[in-house]
Amino acid sequence: MGTPRSASRQDHVARPAAGEPSRVSLVVVGVAIVLIATNLRPAITALSPLLPQAQVETGFSAGVIGLLTTVPMVVFAIMSGWVPGIGHRIGLEVAIAASMVLLVVGFLLRLAPSGFALFGGTVVVSVAISVGNVLLPTLVKRDHPGRVGLMTGLYTMGLNIGPALAAGLTIPLQGLTGVGWRGALAWWAVLAGIGLLCWVPVLRHRTRSAGTAACRSMHAMLREPLAWAVTVYFALLFLVFYTVSAWLPTILVDAGLGVATAGTMLSAISVVAIPFALLSPILAGRTRSQVWLSTLGTGLLLAGFLGVLLAPLDGTLLWMVLLGIGQGVTTGVCFVLIVLRSPDAERAAQLAAMTQTVGYVLAAGGPWSVGALHDLLDSWTGPLVLLIALVFVQLSTGLIAGRDRQVGSTTGRAIR
Repeated sequence: MGTPRSASRQDHVARPAAGEPSRVSLVVVGVAIVLIATNLRPAITALSPLLPQAQVETGFSAGVIGLLTTVPMVVFAIMSGWVPGIGHRIGLEVAIAASMVLLVVGFLLRLAPSGFALFGGTVVVSVAISVGNVLLPTLVKRDHPGRVGLMTGLYTMGLNIGPALAAGLTIPLQGLTGVGWRGALAWWAVLAGIGLLCWVPVLRHRTRSAGTAACRSMHAMLREPLAWAVTVYFALLFLVFYTVSAWLPTILVDAGLGVATAGTMLSAISVVAIPFALLSPILAGRTRSQVWLSTLGTGLLLAGFLGVLLAPLDGTLLWMVLLGIGQGVTTGVCFVLIVLRSPDAERAAQLAAMTQTVGYVLAAGGPWSVGALHDLLDSWTGPLVLLIALVFVQLSTGLIAGRDRQVGSTTGRAIR
């Protein structure tokens, strides 16, 4: 484990500083952050256990259906550079509330029985999610600089609660209500409505955002090797996440599991990930180097994928547990590295914009490529080997991104 940080750092301030929220309001904000973050994945991951039904009804190939999980990442990449400016103009809190409204609209649009509505609704929910992806961490950085580890942990925990609920409950919810796959997908609009209601107290104390430096000067990060290491780590994290969300149930069904059981296995990954997504940012904030965490997470992902490749029906739950722990650790580390590798708020904003924009561009091809590769080989062996190779690359970048350095530092030591 890395060397403990100085107790004088902001992360260890025992009492709120002047101007910071009280403990009561911190609880309210923390719950709201968890609920908003919980809504940033189900619009995409709830579709995964429904993909076989969607493919049968629409007649689309696996490659075309895979585009439904690729489109969100393309939208994230396009929108990420614009979202900070939107938050600056209308306020972070208002923009996040508006994203929940837009998310509900996208869910309802996908109820229409047409391919155009399906893809159009996916674009709408992706725009909504991109707002939360960028602005929730920005709000944490702005309002809770002394509690970055805890608040980031709550955010990343919510990112894993959402997929767990979506993967585990979508098929049972469909069976309980007797609706088609489109109706089962639309039920998750209720969760977005709950998130919006819980965000209302935060709106009452809204604060205007502090600028759009990330939009104007993201190019400064393009010359930073450390920034590229963090970005590639981020990109491969989400390439693997969205690819697994899209295809793991189908992989397990083709191996011989039932549809509902396969969905439960996907849900198990996110359930297991929840506590590790909360704890890893807190632990990362208390150690100088995060290499031990970044490599531990990817090592567990490798073990899980090897298990699915070699023995998908023997020890399936064990492979899901390994994937879940790895996903939780890497997700938490990924988001907190953006803050820890930045010496100040301006460069943190630049690095965040780079990871979201470039990272999602690199990640966008994952689900589509895996679906197309399966169509070509008529086997899941090739796609799984590809995922294992990509996790090896992520492990390598984690060795660089996790070191105790910051962007803009010529000495290689962190700026304190």
